[in-house]
Amino acid sequence: MLSELFVILIFIKSKSYGHQIELLLFDGQNSKIQRMFGTHYSMPVETNHKFSIQQFALIIIVLAFISVVFSNNYFSAKSSSADESLNAKPIITPTSKLRTIAIGSYVYGGIWQGLGPIENFERKLNKKLEVVHWFMSWNHEWNEHLVTLASTAGRKPLISWEPHKHSMADIAAGKYDNYIRSWAKGSAKFGKVIYLRPFPEMNGNWTPWNGDPESFVVAWRRMVEIFRQEGANNVVWIWAPNITDQPNSERNRMENYYPGSDYVDILAMDGYNWGTSRKWSSWKSFSEIFSEPYKRIAALGNQEIWITEMSSAEIGGNKGLWIKDMFEQNKFQRLSTIIWFDENKEVDWRVQSSKGSLEAFRRGVKGESPNYFKSLK
Repeated sequence: MLSELFVILIFIKSKSYGHQIELLLFDGQNSKIQRMFGTHYSMPVETNHKFSIQQFALIIIVLAFISVVFSNNYFSAKSSSADESLNAKPIITPTSKLRTIAIGSYVYGGIWQGLGPIENFERKLNKKLEVVHWFMSWNHEWNEHLVTLASTAGRKPLISWEPHKHSMADIAAGKYDNYIRSWAKGSAKFGKVIYLRPFPEMNGNWTPWNGDPESFVVAWRRMVEIFRQEGANNVVWIWAPNITDQPNSERNRMENYYPGSDYVDILAMDGYNWGTSRKWSSWKSFSEIFSEPYKRIAALGNQEIWITEMSSAEIGGNKGLWIKDMFEQNKFQRLSTIIWFDENKEVDWRVQSSKGSLEAFRRGVKGESPNYFKSLK
């Protein structure tokens, strides 16, 4: 007899289908069996109905059968999904099924000369860049024309913003608030995504903004707050130290320049393979260059990680194999974007510095990148 209240709950849940079954047995006027498959369906049971052991057992058997059916569907769906993932073309490495690595570049001449240098570079690679990088000093006013050009055809602008003649202490004290605000207003009006990388490589003594981490942090936070006041929420803040601290002192550690996760959207780093082009340098693989700084940077926050400047010399090794190895890496799971530095400067950092280098990069972006460049002739 069901003289007391009985409640039996049987759930079958599927991440793929959202199926759910629930059996409720109540004694009294509100007795019912309720079955739910995403929506509710009710089947009334006669008031004061007395279930025999056989009837109760039959209900349990039916529910068990339904459970098996939907469980099989669930695991079949998961198996199918896993097979599709295994067959999908990876972006950076065969063991990273769902990762995509965006490719950007600083191209000499760059956006200052219009889209021509960018498109020429893309033709070499047979690929459209996801990110277009260029440098602007604090002597430059906000320039909507440049960010508009860099935002065409799905590309996104990345500006390295460098105060060569403006001290961190003065910026922190508010001396340049009006200038910062002019950029903030322009960015807000533009509306689209802008990656902004102020004061890059701050832990390197070749930059004027190196050496005063306390003022650096205050200046950075002040700058971000001004942008927020102007509603420039489309600006994505990138914090990008050099891979090594120069000088290598406790005070100059990159971590001391970190303004905090509330003020940084993307963690980044700059690093190069100098090969044997300098007395102090040696040939190093992609992994040897970036593994240790990656660990240090990743420990600072949960943001995605970029490499905002990188390249390899030709001297001392095989640049083509170095690039091939770069595209085959699977150690940097939070790495989402790499920005190639394409200029013949201290050494020939360009992709086309040799035939082997260019071919390796072409194969890398063709086989691994989600975008293919076909529109330009």
